[in-house]
Amino acid sequence: MATSEQVAAPPLWPVEARLAALLPDLLVFRKPRGSEPELATAQGVLLGVHVTGFTALMDRFSLTCKSERDMDKLAHIFSYYISDIVEHVLCFGGDILNITGNVLLALWTVEQNQLSDIITLVAKCSLEIQEKFGIYHTKEGQDLQLKIGLSAGRISQVIVGDEQRQYLLVIGRDVDDVQLAQRFAQANEIVLSWNCWKLCEQYMFEVEIMREDEAVKLRDMRIIDPFDFDEHFDKCLDYLPHYRTSADTLRTALELDPDSALEQTLRKHIMKNLLKKIDEGQPMEYISEFRTVTMVLVSLEFHKTAWMLHLCHLIQEAALYISTVIEKGGGQLSRIFMFEKGCMFLCVFGLPGDKKPDECAHALKSSFSIFSFCWENLAETNYWPKSQPCGQNDNCLSRFGVL
Repeated sequence: MATSEQVAAPPLWPVEARLAALLPDLLVFRKPRGSEPELATAQGVLLGVHVTGFTALMDRFSLTCKSERDMDKLAHIFSYYISDIVEHVLCFGGDILNITGNVLLALWTVEQNQLSDIITLVAKCSLEIQEKFGIYHTKEGQDLQLKIGLSAGRISQVIVGDEQRQYLLVIGRDVDDVQLAQRFAQANEIVLSWNCWKLCEQYMFEVEIMREDEAVKLRDMRIIDPFDFDEHFDKCLDYLPHYRTSADTLRTALELDPDSALEQTLRKHIMKNLLKKIDEGQPMEYISEFRTVTMVLVSLEFHKTAWMLHLCHLIQEAALYISTVIEKGGGQLSRIFMFEKGCMFLCVFGLPGDKKPDECAHALKSSFSIFSFCWENLAETNYWPKSQPCGQNDNCLSRFGVL
C-alpha cells in the first residue's frame, strides 16, 4: 500500500512519522494498557470500498507481461488509484484502518449523539469518491470500478499479540454490516446498512430500499446549497480531534514529535520486512511492489453465540501460536481480519529478505502444525470439525480450515 502522504514523505521525517504513515490513528493515538488481548469499544461510522476488476486486470498482465517492469507498472496503477481514494477519505476526516487486497476500510470514531452528522459527512465523501474515481479506464482495456458500503454503530477494537508483534482487529455487528453492504452493492453503487439508515438524517438522502431490515441504496443527497455542506463539514470537524492541522500533510499523525516510547509501540504493528526498509531510510513508495509469494490462510469460524471477551482470548491464543510457527518456517503472519462469521489469519512466505526455494514445503509443514494445534487445544473450548454439526449450546469455534 502506498498512500499519497507516504509518497510525499521526505526521508528526513522522524521515524515515528514514517511508522505512523503505515498505521491508523486508532493505533497511533491510543493509550496502551500493557496487556493483551486489549479490548475497547466505541461508536463510529465505517466505510468499505471494494475495487472490482483488479483481479481481471492482474490476469491480463500475467498473460502479457514480459518483465518485472510490467508487473511494477501494475503495482503503480493500483497503488496510485488507491492513493487517490485514500487521500479523499483523509480529507473528510476518515481513519484508514487497513487495505486488504482490493478492499479499503475506514473509520470515523465519534460519540453516539454525533453519529447522524458523521453519517451525512461519510455519505457525501462516498458520493464524491464514486463521482471522481468510480470508473477508472486502464490502457489494458480492463476498467476498475468501486462498490461502497456504509455502516454505523458500536465498534469493538481488539489488539492481540505479544511484546514483539501485535495486530489490530475491529469486531462487531456493524463490521459485519459494512461487509454485507458491500456485497449488496453493484459497481458504482453506495449501500447503507439498515442500522446506518436508521441512525442517519433520512430526509437528507435519496434512497432505494433494497431489502427490508437489511440495506438501503444511496442515490444522492438533498443538499441544494453547497454552502450548507461547508457549514456541516465545519461542525463535524469539532468531533474529529485528530483532523489535520496543516495544509502540508494529510494527517496529524505525520507531525508527531520524536518519542521513543511511541516508536517502540508502533514498531510492534509493522512487519519486520517493512521495518528494515524504514530503518534503512528507503523511500516509502518502495514499499509497494508485486512479487510471487506463498500464502497460508487460516480460518477460524465462531459460533454466533460466542461472547466477545472469550473470542478475543481465542484469537490471542491462535495468533501467538500461528505467528511462532510461521516465523520458524521463514514466513510472517501479515494480518488478522474479521469476516462475517469468524477470523482470518493471512500468512505470507517469500517477502523481501525471506525468499527461499522450498517455501511451499515450509508453508505446508506450518499448515499441518497449525491444524494439529487447533485440533488438540481449541477442541477443549467446544471446537467442532467442519463435517460435524454444531450444537445449540456451543459458544466457540465451529469450523477450522487452512487454505
